[in-house]
Amino acid sequence: MRPRDVLELLFLSLLWGGAYLFTRAAVPAFGPAPLVALRMGIAALVLLPILAWRGTLPQVWAEPRTMLIVGVPFTAVPFMLMTWGALHITAGVSAVLNATAPMFAALLAHFVFKEHLGRWRVAGLLLGFVGVLWLMSGGPLAMRSGDGALAVAAVLGTAMLWSVGANYTRRKMHHVDATVTTAGSLATASLALAPLAWLTWPAEPPSARAWAEMAFLGLLSSGLGMLMYFRLLRRIGPLRAMSVTFLSPLVAMVSGALYLGEALTWAMVGGCAVVLLGTAMSLGLVKGPAARRTGSSAGAAPDRAPGGGPPP
Repeated sequence: MRPRDVLELLFLSLLWGGAYLFTRAAVPAFGPAPLVALRMGIAALVLLPILAWRGTLPQVWAEPRTMLIVGVPFTAVPFMLMTWGALHITAGVSAVLNATAPMFAALLAHFVFKEHLGRWRVAGLLLGFVGVLWLMSGGPLAMRSGDGALAVAAVLGTAMLWSVGANYTRRKMHHVDATVTTAGSLATASLALAPLAWLTWPAEPPSARAWAEMAFLGLLSSGLGMLMYFRLLRRIGPLRAMSVTFLSPLVAMVSGALYLGEALTWAMVGGCAVVLLGTAMSLGLVKGPAARRTGSSAGAAPDRAPGGGPPP
């Protein structure tokens, strides 16, 4: 990769790792539905004018039923689950749990589409889920409340829905530009959540700091971040662009400790390392002995955005 690509990849990891941080920071002030609706709406307002400039805006409403499916169950619902979970677990742990989306995608490919995984990728899946259990049962989460356990389940549900959504968009919207799918799904999600956001709007107005955190999520993490991700996909390919999935949890853990004073323990770092190693093995990014001998690759990285790829 060129130095410019490396710098952009690192900057994108800051934007997406910061998304978990500022979600954790802003959600107590806004509540899940208002925060997600505003975030999705702002991001859509960043992306839709670009589509209009490119002349691809009509594609957004060309298939309304499909866009509704991508926008509600595969965008609005997982973002709601992730944001609610951020009320009860740290930014770093939320980022690590979301990084399991490729593992769910591998399970889906195996059990639904009968894709052969091989022993190495199966070992990666098992290792990744052992890491999740480590995070749930040990010091990293201090699981002492039902809400904490539900939050972990909610964030894992986010990862599962993203993996299903990735497969759906690849099959149903493979002919549509990924930027169009992303912008349309974000706009649909915002509109779908608008009534719930209005009903649950906080009685106490959010602070200026909370508004700034929300603006970061919409403008930078979801808006600018998506544009950078798609540009990197075109320049360096999906496998290299996937490295942002492994950098973002580290950013989220360190920034959560610095900005919010969240605990950063060796147990948390160890659990994070186990989950990410298992994810890399299940994707084929870390090859087994047989793959190294033949020089083959065992997996492929996602090439779509929400409702079809890494969470922003």
